[in-house]
Parts: sequence; structure tokens; C-alpha cells
Amino acid sequence: MADDRVPSRVVRTRFPALRDDQLRSLAQWRLVLPTREQGEIWYSFADLSTLRAVHEALERGLTLKAVVRSLLAQRQGQLTLFDGAASRGEGARTRVVALSAHSARPARTDQTGHPVDPSRAEEAFERATRMDGAPGRVLPEVMDAYREAIAFDPHLVPALINLGNLHYGEGHLPEAAALYEQAVRLAPDAFEGWFNLGHTHHDGGRYAEAVACYTHAVELAADSADACFYLAVAFEKLGRSQDARPFWQRYQRLAPDGEWIALAREFAD
Repeated sequence: MADDRVPSRVVRTRFPALRDDQLRSLAQWRLVLPTREQGEIWYSFADLSTLRAVHEALERGLTLKAVVRSLLAQRQGQLTLFDGAASRGEGARTRVVALSAHSARPARTDQTGHPVDPSRAEEAFERATRMDGAPGRVLPEVMDAYREAIAFDPHLVPALINLGNLHYGEGHLPEAAALYEQAVRLAPDAFEGWFNLGHTHHDGGRYAEAVACYTHAVELAADSADACFYLAVAFEKLGRSQDARPFWQRYQRLAPDGEWIALAREFAD
């Protein structure tokens, strides 16, 4: 056993009031950061301090939901709950955009006199999306292809969003946010732009701004379980549990078998 970690079997013995599902919930909220090696789950000494506090609170009769909300309030601005790094490790959560089918359009200039060539922009965009989805993609080449598309047509919102996604995936939050902001200025009804922009604000600890973006996304796509989920999370991070509750409930209706359904059930009550 590593000197600075203990296995889950020791945690269960030391903190018997903590059930396995509660340990999983704490990990989902990123209040503890267990690792798995050789079939065993390990907790750091820092995790043990949190687990001890939770265990004592549960023994005093508090619910896990109340304990989690208290810890969230204490750590507001410091947590990495559902942050970009975690999401990238579990699969991207940003939304990719495809071009709509339409007929070829001639080259022209925009209102500022900038030359616009939609056909060449779309050719570059399609090349970028093919590379983006290919095994062993070369990220700089994909990004350059999206930049080429934007150079030919600065109003090509799907290229702005997808290039933003690549920056987001690399942890370049300011660059990603700037591209998403440009996209929603050009297309205020772009769900993906608002949804992804919300992630950049959330990951930067700007939860009020995240709420505003996720709210736009939910208004544009009321049946998006993901948008409801992240809006609920952002409200919780602001200590606004009452505002979060209807979106936890909506997530349950939209995604009864969703990844975060246990969490939604816990916090919807």
C-alpha cells in the first residue's frame, strides 16, 4: 500500500456509517478523489479528513444531501466538481455542431468589407470534421482546418463552436470562451454555443455566469437532460438548492437511466 493512501476496505472499517453508494456520491461531487488500482479503490489522507467529517455528520443524524450541500458551500470556488479535467477523462461533454445541408453560395464580402467564401469555408469545415473524428487525429491540423474555415467565413458558427471545443478539451478556457461568445453573438439560438460556454464559466468558478448560459441552453432545448443537469449543479454551487430542485426533477424525467440519476434523485427531494 502506498504511504499516503488507504484502501477502501480500511475506509469501510474506519467509517461504518458510510455506505458504498454514499462513497460513490461523494466521489461524483468531487469531494473525495479516489483512485482505482489493481481492482482496489484507494483514498488519500486528504480524502480521509473529508470522510471523517461526513461520517460524524451522518452519525449525528444529518442526511448525506445536507452534508454535501454544507461542504459545497464551504468549498465554493475551490471544487472541481464535473470540471473540464474530469470530463475530458470521462469523454468530452461539449456539443459538436455539423453543417446544415444547403446549396452552394457564391463568394462575397461582409458588412465590414471582409471577403467571404462560403463554399471554401464549408470545404475546410468538412475536412476538419473528418479529421476530428478520425483515429489518431493530429490536433494542430484539425484546429488549423477549422481556422481556415473561419478565415473564409467568419460567421460560420459551427466552425467557431467546434474549434472552441478543441480548445476546451485542451484546457484553454479563455480561448474556448471567446469562440463560444462569438458564436452566440452571431447565432443567439445556438444551443451548443450557450451550453459549452456554460462549461467554461463553471470550470472557471464563475457559477452565476454558468447559470445564465445553462438557462439559455435549457430555454432553447427543454428536453436536454444534460443542460438540466449542469444547470442544477451550477445552482447548487451557488447555494441555491431551491432553484436547482426543478432541474434535478426534470433530469430524472428526461434521463431515468442517466449517468447521474442517483445524484438527481438524492438532490431532488
